[in-house]
Amino acid sequence: MIDNIDDLKNKSLKYKQELKREQIKVPVGDTAYDFRISGIGEKSFKIEKYVKYDDIIEAIEAGNDNGLESIILELVDNFESDDE
Repeated sequence: MIDNIDDLKNKSLKYKQELKREQIKVPVGDTAYDFRISGIGEKSFKIEKYVKYDDIIEAIEAGNDNGLESIILELVDNFESDDE
């Protein structure tokens, strides 16, 4: 098992193209969401997931109030611009 930064970085960079095809399951609330690795650099991984607006509303209407969708909805709902 990798237990230091240099080994983690070196192996990640060595297999960068193959790793970018992998999915990562991230549990949020009661649901595990699939994220994809969209970047691997010298200092970090970048993961991303597209969440459609209709998926957000459908999840909330279905009672999923502790998942990724509800986190996004709450962020947008409570957002106030510095310009306002």
